[in-house]
Parts: sequence; C-alpha cells; structure tokens
Amino acid sequence: MGWTLEEIKFLEKTYPSPIELRTISDNLNKSIKSIRHKAAREGLSRGKPPHNKPKNKKYRKEIDKKYYIKNKNEILNRRRKRIESFRIELKKSLGGKCSKCGYNKNLHALDFHQIGDKEGTLSRLIRDQARHKALKESKKCILLCANCHRELHNSGQ
Repeated sequence: MGWTLEEIKFLEKTYPSPIELRTISDNLNKSIKSIRHKAAREGLSRGKPPHNKPKNKKYRKEIDKKYYIKNKNEILNRRRKRIESFRIELKKSLGGKCSKCGYNKNLHALDFHQIGDKEGTLSRLIRDQARHKALKESKKCILLCANCHRELHNSGQ
C-alpha cells in the first residue's frame, strides 16, 4: 500500500502540529507505525510535547479494558498467586505454627486471630495489596489452627 500525493501533503501539514497520531492515523487509514516511518523518510519531526500535557485517560482506559478482557484469566491467576504467597509469608513471619497447640503441618490450616484494636480486616488488607498496612496489622495477630480458632470464638456456647 503506497502513499498517494494527497496523503503525503496531509502528513506534511498535520505531523508537526500537536494533533494526536491516532487522529492522523484514523484520517489516513494507516497505522501509527507506518505514519512515523513515512514522516522519518520525509524528514518531518513532531517536536517535544510539554511535560504538563495531560495524558489521554479515556484512551488509556479503553486500552486497559481490552487488555483485561483478553487476559482476564491470566491476570486473576497471577493475583491469586501473589495474594497466597503474601499470606504464606505473613504466616511464616508469625512463626508458622498454632500458638495454642503447636500445629504446623499445613500453613493453609492456620488462621490469623486479631488481638486488640483493629485498623482493618487483615484478609481485606492482604487482598487489596496494602502490604505495609497488612504487615503492621499482622503484628497484632496470633496464629491459630482452624480447630483452636473455632474453639476460641465459640467457647461460650
């Protein structure tokens, strides 16, 4: 697909201006890469945009949404793994065993029991990637195995 004389004149007129490349690309029905390549061959330059020029948030949001839809399963799997590894790291930092009976066979069977005043739910802090807050809150916790934790909460019944 070659360039017509009209397209080259349009490129020479619009490329140095602050018009977005995407707009030029839509008008010429060519990719941004081919526009940049042709402009370089023609000796055209765009100049530097000012630092304080706001980024196009709407376009970025659209691109991110397409990426998320395309890679949703992978993104969720990575997030689950990251959350689980952080949870295990916190359990190991608290000793990796039940503080009441000493159970230590499986870290997944251990629960966090918050003592004293809470600033937030530890599981929510872990899930929301508030790492420093979760570390601070975990210092107010003890590890209990699932049985000891249930017994502690249901001792009055």
